[in-house]
Amino acid sequence: MEKFFKFLNSDRYQYAESEVYLKNNMENQIATFDVFLRTEKENDYAIIYGIADVLELIDALSNTSYEKKKKYLSKILDNLDLIEYIANMKFTGSIKGLRDGEIVFSNEPVLTITAPLIQGKILETPILNILHYQTLAATVTSKIVQAAKDKDVLFFGSRRTAGFEAVMSITKAAYLGGCVAHSNLMGEYLYDLKSVGTMTHGFIQSFGMEKDAEYKAFDMFIKTYRDKKQALVMLIDTYDTLNSGIDSAVKAFKANKINDGYEGSYGIRIDSGNLEDLSQKCRKILDKNGFYKAKIILTSGLDEEKIETLIKNKAKVDTFGVGDAIALPKKEISTVYKMAKINENAVMKISDESSKTSLPENKDLYRVYENNDFYDVVALEDEKLENTGNIKKLTIDYISEGEKLLENYELLDLKKAKEYYDSNLRFVKKVYGEKLKSGRVKLSEKLEDLKNELLKARKNI
Repeated sequence: MEKFFKFLNSDRYQYAESEVYLKNNMENQIATFDVFLRTEKENDYAIIYGIADVLELIDALSNTSYEKKKKYLSKILDNLDLIEYIANMKFTGSIKGLRDGEIVFSNEPVLTITAPLIQGKILETPILNILHYQTLAATVTSKIVQAAKDKDVLFFGSRRTAGFEAVMSITKAAYLGGCVAHSNLMGEYLYDLKSVGTMTHGFIQSFGMEKDAEYKAFDMFIKTYRDKKQALVMLIDTYDTLNSGIDSAVKAFKANKINDGYEGSYGIRIDSGNLEDLSQKCRKILDKNGFYKAKIILTSGLDEEKIETLIKNKAKVDTFGVGDAIALPKKEISTVYKMAKINENAVMKISDESSKTSLPENKDLYRVYENNDFYDVVALEDEKLENTGNIKKLTIDYISEGEKLLENYELLDLKKAKEYYDSNLRFVKKVYGEKLKSGRVKLSEKLEDLKNELLKARKNI
């Protein structure tokens, strides 16, 4: 797929507005746009992911040839001047933002674009399309992993995602958010993240429904993969977990001399029924037969709440396999793109709903660390809060007047983003454990004053 197609993944109104700007000689006005989140629940947190892909989008705009851009634009636009303007366009503005893997809260600027008006305007939908889904996936994964406590979480949701692009994005986001592995082959090929898998009910059914069908399936699977030191995980709930499946698994392990001395991992997976009860009974059977290191993997429509309940009720589990809850996450955030400045004038969106009133001017985000805890300060860009040792500026410059700052691009490497997220895990655990109790975002005094001035001025018109 042409990379420029991602740039054209836009809404019509942005181009309709751009035609107005061009016709009225407004295209060279400099606008600042903020990308920020609104969480569905007050004081909730999110994990930013997708900044690297946004910067790839800018490359698509700047590096696609005039001829190709004109070819595509001519098919969807009818204004020749606008077609020429965009076909000749390269990004000449500046972009700053947070690192992939950063903890954020409502109304904090996670990405800021300062550019000629049309450049900033037509980036809105493609940027939101990239950041929203990946940030939502990383956030939901983070919460599921926190709910799982010290148990591993696997991502098994490829078949539920909305196509190839989505599953590749979500595989990366799930890795960042804490999943120890995933099941997608292409995810392994592209990102060097090893894929894993167990077996399906269909594999067992292919051996029929006779009494020894499960044993035959397990035996053949073990014989095929034991010399490769591959994980030998038997799916035991195809017919009857306690009266058939677990016994067949034990028999197959013993017949093939798979025990706690096996160099790979081994165990069982349960995908239906009362997972709490079945896991406890199966653990006893495994231990009784000397399989103390055998893993128990639980699947079956698991999400954050179900996992919390299983942990609370002391289910015997080593690993949770999660599909739909990550692949099709419930809406927990809205990703928003709002203008904050036009030329030298600060602007803001005003609403009777305080959560929908945006913040004016060009801003940076700082994190203040105190007593093994933190809070954030949103400040005007020209304030440049003094670094006193416990204050860290989170906003990073990625593009300055069209030029890439390559040393900062390197921070967005997937493995480095994961390391960065992991370095903040103690704070992730803290904000997750609070369950929305306290706000962590403050506005600097100058920003608060500017916001109130603009509100007052607008009210007096």
